[in-house]
Amino acid sequence: MRNGIKEKLLKKLKEIGIVRKENVKLKYAGKSSFYIDIKKSYGYPEVLDFISQYIKSKIKKGVSCVAGAGYGGIPLATAIATKLGLKLVLVREKKKKHGRNVWIDGYIPTKSDKILVVDDVLTTGKSVEKVVKILKLTGAKVIECWIVVKRGEGKIKIPCRFIFNLKDLV
Repeated sequence: MRNGIKEKLLKKLKEIGIVRKENVKLKYAGKSSFYIDIKKSYGYPEVLDFISQYIKSKIKKGVSCVAGAGYGGIPLATAIATKLGLKLVLVREKKKKHGRNVWIDGYIPTKSDKILVVDDVLTTGKSVEKVVKILKLTGAKVIECWIVVKRGEGKIKIPCRFIFNLKDLV
């Protein structure tokens, strides 16, 4: 990865205004006076490419598929899986109540798979933990997680790395 890609990415994220100073309700962490809107960056192809290129250059060897959930994880997982030529696992937040009644769409991991989970923001870690729990039902091994911004002090039971922390952005 070229020197400075992280700095260029940070500059772009600030330029497009991903930190929004407004009162919001977070999924698992209560109320906050600001929001980290990484999903906004997905609307800028160059920025999404910077994010996926950075993660691509840092992931562990042996990953066979990339998993994401929700609006924050699925676009990022798709970009990374495409760049690496890996299978894409789409994890639902709720089990589908029609059709096949499943938790996972796209590629269904097997016991021989090693999964990379990606997401946009980590605050408490509960969203990622839920994804990992669902993926473990397949018998596959979740070996790593990559997050764009670590907002809070949430901890998860698998190795989890991040590009930026909150201090980088504010």
